[in-house]
Amino acid sequence: LAFSDNFWENSIEAEVYSLMSLAQILVLWMGLKWWEDHEKRPTSGPLLVAVYVMWLCVGLHLGVGMMGLPLLVLVGLVDRRAALVFAMPLLSVLGVTWGLEKMIGAVLLLTSVTFFVYAAQKKLDWIVWLGSAVAAVWGMVPAFGDANYSWGTGAVAAASIVVPLTFMARRTREGRIIALALTLMAVGYSTHLYLPIRAAQHPAINEGDPSNWANLRDLLERKQYGSRSMLDRGGQDAPPDIVRIQLDKEFWRYWKRQWPIAPSPRPASPTAPPIEPRAYQFMLPLLLGLLGAFGQRRERVSFLTMLTLVAFSTAGMIVFLNFSSHEVRDRDYFFTTGYHAYAIWIGIGVAWLVGWVRESFSDPRNRRIATASAALLLVVQPFLLMKNLWFTHDRRGNYVAHDYAYDMLAPLAPDSYVFTNGDNDTFPLWYMQEVENFRRDVRVVNLSLLNTDWYIRQLRDHEPRLPITLDDEAIKVLGEGAVRDSLGRYVLTNQYMVGHIVSESQRPGGGWIKQPYFAVTVPEHMGLDSHFSLEGLVYRVNRDTLQDRLDEPATRRSLYEVFKYRGLFLADGSWDPAVYKDENASTLSRNFAAAHLQLGFRYRRHGDLARAVAEFERVARMFPDYADVLIPLGGFYMDMGDTARAVALFEKLAANAPGNPEARYSYGLTLVFKGRIEQALHEFDAAIALDPNYNSAYYAAYYCLNQFGQRDRALGYIERWLGQHPNDTQAQQMLDAARGKVQRPPSQPLPRPPQPNLP
Repeated sequence: LAFSDNFWENSIEAEVYSLMSLAQILVLWMGLKWWEDHEKRPTSGPLLVAVYVMWLCVGLHLGVGMMGLPLLVLVGLVDRRAALVFAMPLLSVLGVTWGLEKMIGAVLLLTSVTFFVYAAQKKLDWIVWLGSAVAAVWGMVPAFGDANYSWGTGAVAAASIVVPLTFMARRTREGRIIALALTLMAVGYSTHLYLPIRAAQHPAINEGDPSNWANLRDLLERKQYGSRSMLDRGGQDAPPDIVRIQLDKEFWRYWKRQWPIAPSPRPASPTAPPIEPRAYQFMLPLLLGLLGAFGQRRERVSFLTMLTLVAFSTAGMIVFLNFSSHEVRDRDYFFTTGYHAYAIWIGIGVAWLVGWVRESFSDPRNRRIATASAALLLVVQPFLLMKNLWFTHDRRGNYVAHDYAYDMLAPLAPDSYVFTNGDNDTFPLWYMQEVENFRRDVRVVNLSLLNTDWYIRQLRDHEPRLPITLDDEAIKVLGEGAVRDSLGRYVLTNQYMVGHIVSESQRPGGGWIKQPYFAVTVPEHMGLDSHFSLEGLVYRVNRDTLQDRLDEPATRRSLYEVFKYRGLFLADGSWDPAVYKDENASTLSRNFAAAHLQLGFRYRRHGDLARAVAEFERVARMFPDYADVLIPLGGFYMDMGDTARAVALFEKLAANAPGNPEARYSYGLTLVFKGRIEQALHEFDAAIALDPNYNSAYYAAYYCLNQFGQRDRALGYIERWLGQHPNDTQAQQMLDAARGKVQRPPSQPLPRPPQPNLP
């Protein structure tokens, strides 16, 4: 488990899953401890500790609560009477995922059923149970309905549990144990009181603002994430795709990563996608886990307990989570418990296999040698895992998140604000401000949260304040997520608020009260694109549309004097291969490349080819195999008259990216300049074969052959293009004009290499 991909990954990040695993395995161990002690004499101590740990630790992650079901299976297989006592505390913990009110409803329902059984056993008076059941139903109405709890309803619900429990506790040991378990449940879950207590002090980061009952309830019910029925499999995805998405893409793909004891090749370049493990790399751990289950099957209690845990944390989670095709990130961490449970089976499988080898030899000496050899070979597995996953899990020198946040905040104007989009471009900035006390004068405005009323109030009321002139009633209306404009059209709240904040930030005589910026990672610019000027990692919002789209001095100063690139790029701008960058870090790093490219294009437009080439060469060092950068760079070489350099670049690019039609096309252009016509046509044909709609390759072949007097062959390319695109009037006019001429048509200039397409 220690060196499995997911557990190791979450152990070296500021995440909750390692603590969750600790709590889960402690609960399982307490169950096994109870079983061991219970065989000597009846006891409940370890189970009470397990109940407390579960209800305490759902405050760090709800996944701890899933241990209630396998633990109840264990208790039920050992002692059914004990299972009845602990059914309510062990099953109701699963209800924490529903939020506080529905969880209370689950407790009421389960206690009512428990009291019914004890009434049938004459351990509780029927009249007491009947009154309790009526009161419990009264409490379950708001729990499972739309009504809110009142003080009266809450008191009745509490009485439905406390009163019969008091009668039982005075008469029976079961009643006293249930009362103690209920107390431990309440004490453990009481850690959630931290939320309203801390929120009432208005901390700088106060998501959901759970300082009042309504907000606390919404937070515990996870309303900000929305909901979808488990019966609506995959949401908007087509039914044939659901199995592929939820079993393959969102489960099996992650499972294959966990135990690759055979090494994987590293991606060919920083822009290449990660290489998924092959079956042979993890087959031995997979088989050992199955052997562990097979070997454990003879011990009914432990096998069914582990089977419940494995099934619930894998297949059960697939059903419960109901992933769609448009998840915003990898969701492997949701299966941490499943990996942990299967790792136990792997351990049991190792023990079973070593035992099988030992029993296969009768000679004592051979038995010792075979047993030691088998054990040694199998114990090597974790060290192979450590070796194979070391590079991708080594965080030494990785300052990407820290420095990216610094790079975005450092150049901003004093007392300004910047609109950000999601987690990756928001949380690192908040860390820099709140932990390292850096640029606290800047307000980071998350557009996702800007759809909520509590966040708008915080931006208005807490330093550094934004110029928001809306009262609480108007903000409450905006909290619904959308409003109607003057034409009756729906406008999302965050779009309305961006317009309001930017408008209120303007000084009457010109300029800004607070300068607005947009992070380059924000995809929706709220109609302000024409007011943007790029400054490195942000767009400055201008009062008018007369400003240049690129602030060259500010961007150059940021890129070469302000920004930090530790663990990302070396001093010459090349990719730092010694530090692993995951997909998020690699994606963020392209924003630096995009800024350099904008500088390069600006220099090219102003005739400064040397500086344009320098910027593109720097990006080429960042991403050595990025065709969208190398193709225009080759064009710049040609503009400088350095045809040999362009040919060498395109030749290498075509060899490294034979499936890229633009690379083949661009290489063909350079071959034309070298007079190697047939080879050039071969490259144009290859580009056409890769992309039949790539018109530049058809035209290039036409112009090339036309220039060298091969009119009929040249016209064949235009005819092929028109055969597929008969409505292309430009191509049709070209064909008609060429057919109508007797003499050789005038030469046409060859097209230029295409421009890059970067985010």
